[in-house]
Amino acid sequence: MAQSSTYYRIDNDVLIEFIYHDQSNPTAYQIEVDDNGSEVKFLDTIQGDSTAKRHLISELGGNVVNFDVTESAGYLAIENFAARTLLLQNGKTYKFNLASLTDPTAFQITGALGIYTYSAVTNVATFTPNQNGIIEYTSTGLIGGKITIGNRANPLFANPDENAGNDINQILGRFHAIQHSEDLTKYALLGYDSTGAYDAFNFINNNEDWSGSDEANLITSQSGNTANINYIKYDTIRLHLRSGYSFASRNYEGFLFEVMAARTSGVKNNLTQLVYLNSSNYEHANPKPFVLGETLFAKFIEVKVPTLVNQNQEFLDRFYGDGSLGSSDLDPFSNYGISFKLINKLTTLGGFDYIETGIENIFTISREDEFQDFTLVVEDATDGDYFNIYGMRDGTTAGFESYILDKIQTAGDDIMVLFDVDIFEQVGLSEIKTFTTTYTQYEDFDSPIVFRPVIVNANIAVNFSIDVTMRIWNQTNNTQIVKRASLTVNQAGKYGKILQKINVNGNNTLTEIYNILPNLSTNRKISNLISNTMPRSIKKIPAFIERYNVVIGQSEVQFRESLVGGVQELEELSTSEYVKSGNLKVVIPPMTTYIKFKLAKSVDGDLTNINLGGDVNIVLSFVDGNNKLTFNHMTDRSIDMGLGEVLFKITEANASLIRGMQDNIFYISMDNGTDTTMITSGRWFRTEPATNGLAASL
Repeated sequence: MAQSSTYYRIDNDVLIEFIYHDQSNPTAYQIEVDDNGSEVKFLDTIQGDSTAKRHLISELGGNVVNFDVTESAGYLAIENFAARTLLLQNGKTYKFNLASLTDPTAFQITGALGIYTYSAVTNVATFTPNQNGIIEYTSTGLIGGKITIGNRANPLFANPDENAGNDINQILGRFHAIQHSEDLTKYALLGYDSTGAYDAFNFINNNEDWSGSDEANLITSQSGNTANINYIKYDTIRLHLRSGYSFASRNYEGFLFEVMAARTSGVKNNLTQLVYLNSSNYEHANPKPFVLGETLFAKFIEVKVPTLVNQNQEFLDRFYGDGSLGSSDLDPFSNYGISFKLINKLTTLGGFDYIETGIENIFTISREDEFQDFTLVVEDATDGDYFNIYGMRDGTTAGFESYILDKIQTAGDDIMVLFDVDIFEQVGLSEIKTFTTTYTQYEDFDSPIVFRPVIVNANIAVNFSIDVTMRIWNQTNNTQIVKRASLTVNQAGKYGKILQKINVNGNNTLTEIYNILPNLSTNRKISNLISNTMPRSIKKIPAFIERYNVVIGQSEVQFRESLVGGVQELEELSTSEYVKSGNLKVVIPPMTTYIKFKLAKSVDGDLTNINLGGDVNIVLSFVDGNNKLTFNHMTDRSIDMGLGEVLFKITEANASLIRGMQDNIFYISMDNGTDTTMITSGRWFRTEPATNGLAASL
């Protein structure tokens, strides 16, 4: 299954998004438990009692940022962005995983603005900048990028991937809460200091009512976990905050957010217990704000929680058990228990800081993605230069539509599907977002969205990516099923503002000749009149206009019975030499006659057959004053009109009519259905003409 999300509206100002990790690629969602990852502490509510309730507190290891470096089309890619410009913070440590490079040793960071080391054992390069300035990262044979070092880093690079967001951070105002044993709405704050004497009023160290872990126990727990837990797999939760949110204006001090997992004993361990106060500032600006239910959500708080599915057994045995193999008593059917409580009051009693909660929203989120059989597809169309975007369920679009229609018809839910489409163009060192739009489906859920982008920087972009987020939004209960997909295309020029042109070498060659009116003023007027008043249509028809160099040969033929199958075959009786137009002589006897002509044209002394094929009719005409006798050509398998051959039949009756004419001129012409144009002409005789070319009697 792919990474997917589900949404719930838990407050007027807060929308929760639960992001399930991709179970087909779990290594992408596991974080090492060491000083290069996110270490964990277990806070016992009863110190040393592994069966009692426990709280999980994360501790970012060395506070390093890890980058994965790969190769992409001749570029060095940082976190899948080719030749990416990095904005790094002076004094922070950055690690580059070079294991995917062909030659990790060729990777270098130029300049002398920091300390760079490389381990051939781990294939990890470490860089700690100590001066502000601009340097580069390079590798032999690959195009690298720039590194800008300053006092502040790009937020994308300032927050390490290994940061679970579940630690205590006084600078950002991220605190944890422990429920008071006597008052279920009262919680002690960990990390908060209103007195300026935190060590003296550290609740877990100095409060006589607390019998759980203290700071020393947490450090011991952290060391033991780092030594015995290799990694932890995480799901991600985002609390999206409404644009313009203000808990203070609602007379609240903030909120407490808890995620719990049930054990078989009925005890619930806390995977997180975040406190957000009005003075806190650990929310992130959303680079892709969105609107849901006419509400704009522009910021979010992110926290990673250990997944309840296919988790590392080392973690399970230590957090839900006593650490021995198989001691975990996590309920195998436990879902995520969610509790969201608004804070009514922030108080200080005896130097210790507390919060008092009011309105509470409690619900459950499934341990596994209930909609893992839903997928989003972005694919290159096979029948054109465009892309198809569509949803599937159980591998079919029909199943996708069936699910939605069933919900609409049986449950009465009002469901729509939204496709958020973003185009990112890679230009040199940068990924530029050049287009965004949203498509909405209210019906025909099995029909794909047909999408063709226009790439703004098509002439210089290395490639572009189509990022799509599909939201199946149930407007009745205000929940969403979210799936994401992306497609990278290396043919940016193909989808530019102007379609690519094809260069043809050499001059255009006219391969067919059609009727063209002479360029006379009268004809131009007629042509303009026709063009302006008649519907425009073009019918390409051949007509014979080159007849001055036509030569023609003539044969007398007869049909005879074939020896095989009784089929009639054409047999030539005599053949004349080619002669010029007007010089051909044929005899019309007083009985049925078959005459075969073969037409050619003389080109530089060579004879070339004239193609008489196509949707045309070749006509033999005899004219005597106002009288005209015409014969259409015959078709026969032995006649190849493509080689200039044409066959006519003159019956005995028609021969008698011809022999009664006074004029002895005949014409061969082409009738294309619109015009009849002459190909050649000759003379006919009643008897064989004399040797001087003239008959004694015509």
